[in-house]
Amino acid sequence: MKFDDLFDANDIFLTTEHYILRRILPREKEKYETLAQAESPAFLQTAENVLAWEDLLSEDHLTCSILQRDTETFCGFCQLQWVFSTTPELGIDLLSEYHHTGIAAEVLPPFLSHAKNLLKNEYFYSKIKKNNISSQKLAEKIGGICIGEKSLLPAGFPKEMVSFAEKEFPDFFYLEYHFIK
Repeated sequence: MKFDDLFDANDIFLTTEHYILRRILPREKEKYETLAQAESPAFLQTAENVLAWEDLLSEDHLTCSILQRDTETFCGFCQLQWVFSTTPELGIDLLSEYHHTGIAAEVLPPFLSHAKNLLKNEYFYSKIKKNNISSQKLAEKIGGICIGEKSLLPAGFPKEMVSFAEKEFPDFFYLEYHFIK
C-alpha cells in the first residue's frame, strides 16, 4: 500500500459522528508546534527533541488533524509514527480546551480499526504518562493492554533515587500499552 492510498481524494482518513480526521496540512504547523510544546515534558522542549514538523509530513507518519465535523474547528491531532513498521506508535494530543470532552474516546477506536484494516502491523503501542490516569483508563477501555512501566531515567540511575525522581519528575515515567489486532 502506498501512503497516499491511506486518504481519500479530500485527504480524509475517516469521519466519525462528530469529527473529521484529515491529513495534517502545512497551514496547521503553528497549531501543531504550540500543542507539541505544551504536551512535551519540560526537559524535551528544544527544537531538536520535539517531533519535527517535517517528520509529520513524511510518509512514515500517519498524522491526522482532528476537526469538528460541523465547523472544521481544529481540536488536536492523532497519529501513528513509523506507520509502515511492524509496531507503529499511537499518539493523540488535544488542545487543552478539548481535554475530557470525549473526543479521544470517539476518534481512537475507529482510527485504530481503520489503520488495522489498511496496514499489516503486529500491534500498535502507546506511551502514556504514569500520572495520566484518564488516558490509561481510556486505553484500557478501547482494548489497550498495559505491558509494563518504563522510564526515561539514564541507565545506571541509582535505585534509591527512583522514588524521589518519580515525585519530582513525573514526566520521566510512563506505561506502555499495546493495541493488538
